[in-house]
Amino acid sequence: MANYTLSYSPLDKGWTSFHSYAPEWMIGMNSVFYSFYQGNLWQHYDNATRNNYYGAQYTSQITPVINDDPISAKMFKTINLETNSPWSATITTDLATGFIDSTNFVLKEGEYYSYIRRVAGNLDLDLLSAQGIGDVTTVTGTSPGSIDFTFAFDIGSIISVGDVLYRDNAGIELIGTITALTSTVVTVAVTAITPVAGNFLLYIKNAQAESYGARGYYMEVHLENNSTSEVELFSISSEVFKSFP
Repeated sequence: MANYTLSYSPLDKGWTSFHSYAPEWMIGMNSVFYSFYQGNLWQHYDNATRNNYYGAQYTSQITPVINDDPISAKMFKTINLETNSPWSATITTDLATGFIDSTNFVLKEGEYYSYIRRVAGNLDLDLLSAQGIGDVTTVTGTSPGSIDFTFAFDIGSIISVGDVLYRDNAGIELIGTITALTSTVVTVAVTAITPVAGNFLLYIKNAQAESYGARGYYMEVHLENNSTSEVELFSISSEVFKSFP
């Protein structure tokens, strides 16, 4: 288990912060904060390289919880950060997970703004990105290689090149990525199993490209920033609307 240093605020009458560094002693004197580590005296808050303690580089982390109207299921769409530097975010609700890379944030009117992305490779069939096609009629080709799956009906226009095809066989099994399609034929670069006629096929869209937020009663936002320069974070907010079953 990792060791942490906890800060207590007499003004707030509570424990306010966790610190990754573990000094042997700490003391404040003449408005300057000092600590002792391995017998050496260190002065804090005067170094140009931030997140650096006793020669080791750390990552700043904060984990707020957004929990308005806690008895209602909600859809959390975005994260808005009032800060001078974008952070990376890991999203956790009681029903879903997601993430935002620091490069996904866009500066809009002085705030960093981004939509919540779902984790790549999510095979949850309850998600809107997972859609069934139907029973395949004809399978042409062999694995490994390009295989055509022909259906006896129009497969619709929602399916697209780049989606990943699966077979339902007492649990979904990966077939491969869709490389071409017509109204009745799906062509796949097969890298795994090869279905046979009569198998039920389904596809799942790119989890990140098709992201629509994170559903849940509350949202925990774990923010990280490894900048070596001074970073300020003033507020965190999210666009939220009620989720209807």
